[in-house]
Amino acid sequence: MNKYYLHDGTDTIGPFSIEELKQKNITRTTQVWCEGMEDWREAGTVEELKMLFPVLPPPIKKTTTKNKKQDVTVNIKTHSSLYKIFKIIGIVFLILILLSLVVNILDSKKSSTSTYQESVMTIQEIEAASPLNYLQADGTYTSNFIGDKVKINGVITNTATVTTYKDVTVRVNFYSKTNTLIGSEDYTLYEFYPPNSKQEFKLKVKAYSNVSTLGWDVINASIK
Repeated sequence: MNKYYLHDGTDTIGPFSIEELKQKNITRTTQVWCEGMEDWREAGTVEELKMLFPVLPPPIKKTTTKNKKQDVTVNIKTHSSLYKIFKIIGIVFLILILLSLVVNILDSKKSSTSTYQESVMTIQEIEAASPLNYLQADGTYTSNFIGDKVKINGVITNTATVTTYKDVTVRVNFYSKTNTLIGSEDYTLYEFYPPNSKQEFKLKVKAYSNVSTLGWDVINASIK
C-alpha cells in the first residue's frame, strides 16, 4: 500500500498511510503525492484514495424552484384575471340596475302626467255637461221713475275648475206681491266666462204690470 505526502501550498508533510490520511481530514482537492507519480495530484482523482471521500448526492436543481415560482405567478395572474372579470360583471350589473331605476322613474312620471290629463279631461267633461251647476247669477235692480223699465246690475259667477263658458242665457222672472210668477224673459250675454271668475252684466227689461219683485237665473250656456 502506498504512502502519501501532503502539500498545503507551503509545506510538505508525510508520508502517511491511508489510515493516517483518514485522521487528517483531507478533502478531494488536497494535493497528494506518492512514489510513482509524476507530479502532485488532487486526492479525489487518485483511485486508491477515493474510498476516503463519501459519495454526495447531486445538488438540487434550481429549476424546481423556478417552476414553483412560475406556478405561483400563473396562479396570481389567473386570480387577477378572474377578479377583473367579476369586477366588470359587477359594474355592468350596477349599470343595468341604474338604467332600470331611471326607466321606472320616467314611466312613473309619464303615468302621473297621463293620470292628471285624464283627470282634467274627466272634470272638463263633467263641467261641460252641467254648466248650470257652476254658473250662478246675482245682483241688484232698480225701476225707473215711470215704473215701466227695470235696470238690472247683475254678476255671473263661474265656479268651474277648468271650463270656460260663453253665451250665457239669463232668465228674468217677474213676481207679484203674492210671489206668483207673472212672466219671464230670456236674455243671452255674449261674453266669455273663465273658470273661477266673476263678471258683471247690465240689462234693461220691460216691467210687467203688478210686478212686486224680480229674480234671474242662468238657464243655459255654451263651452268655449
